[in-house]
Amino acid sequence: MRIRRASLCAVLLVAATCSWGQDAYKAHLIEKYPFYNTAIGRFAPVYPALARQIVQDFGITKGVCVDVGGGCGTLAIALAKITDLNVYMLDIDPWAVRLCNLLVDEAGLTGRIISIEGDAQDMYVRDSFADLVVSRGSIFFWPDQLAGVLECYRILKPGGVAYIGGGFSRILDPEIRTPLAQWKRRATEEGRTGDWRPINPELVRQAKEAGIAEIRLEPEPIAGSWLTIRKPAGSAN
Repeated sequence: MRIRRASLCAVLLVAATCSWGQDAYKAHLIEKYPFYNTAIGRFAPVYPALARQIVQDFGITKGVCVDVGGGCGTLAIALAKITDLNVYMLDIDPWAVRLCNLLVDEAGLTGRIISIEGDAQDMYVRDSFADLVVSRGSIFFWPDQLAGVLECYRILKPGGVAYIGGGFSRILDPEIRTPLAQWKRRATEEGRTGDWRPINPELVRQAKEAGIAEIRLEPEPIAGSWLTIRKPAGSAN
C-alpha cells in the first residue's frame, strides 16, 4: 500500500501543532471540516453503536480494516476501541484527514489508525488488502457509485466483508435512532443535503454483472440503507 500522503500528513501535523499550539490547530481544522461538530454532537451515539453492530454481524476483530470516506475518523476510532483491527481511514478531504490524525492521537490510538488522503473510486490500496471495509455516509456523494463499490471489492481479501451505506444502526436505542432518522429523512426531502444522492437502485444488478456475486442492499427503518458485500474465500482477485 502506498502511504506517502499519510506520512506527509503526519509531518504537517507535527509542524502545525508546534507553530500553532494544538488547541488552535484543532480549531482551525474544525473550521475547515465543520461536519466534526455534527459527528460529536447530533450523531455522537451512532458510531459506537454501528461499530458494535458491525462486530456482531461479521465477527471480524483482527486484521486490517479500511474506512472509506471516513471523514474525521469517528467510526474508525469507535471500531479500533472495541477490536484489535488496524484501521486505515481514507478520505478525499485533506482537512478531514489532518483532523483525523489529531483525534486519533487524542484517543490514544496512534499507530492503530492511519489516515490517508484518497478517492473512493480510485484508492491507493493494493488488491486483497483488507479483512473488512466499512463506509458510512460516503457512497451518497460518490459521482460513480459502481466504481467505488468495485474498488471496495478489489481491496477486500478473499473471505472479507464490506459494509457500505448510511444509517443509524439497528442496535441504537430507538429513542435516539428514530428522531435522528426522521431528521435525516426531512433534510433529504427538503433538499438540505447538498450533493447527497440515494444509492442507485440499479447498483446491485450492475455490481453483479461486474463480477460481485455476493452483494445485497437492505434498507434501514425510516432512513438509510446498506450494502453488504462478501468476497468468496476461494476468490483469486
